[in-house]
Amino acid sequence: MPKVEFLYLDDCPSHERALALLHEVMAEEQIQAPVEIVEVKTEAEAEQYKFYGSPTIRIDGGDIAPLPEDSTHPSLTCRAYRRADGRISPLPPRELIVAALRRASTV
Repeated sequence: MPKVEFLYLDDCPSHERALALLHEVMAEEQIQAPVEIVEVKTEAEAEQYKFYGSPTIRIDGGDIAPLPEDSTHPSLTCRAYRRADGRISPLPPRELIVAALRRASTV
């Protein structure tokens, strides 16, 4: 069973939709692992969790997406994801979540 982590900053408006998307994909993939939900509140916690923006999803310790290009150090910020068509979105693309979960389930 993969370790699933969801890290977020409450000020970023997309975290609730991203968490719902994560649960949706896990249900579709029939993965019943618990999701560790962590609200990152301080710069110290951002450093502790190596948090590069909200929302962040990690499967077995690995981020589902490449870190943002401007992420030189952990910080309290909202995160943007690049979609397959090149557009930017505040939500992680579904296909990244699916791919990460499938990689973890084959290990």
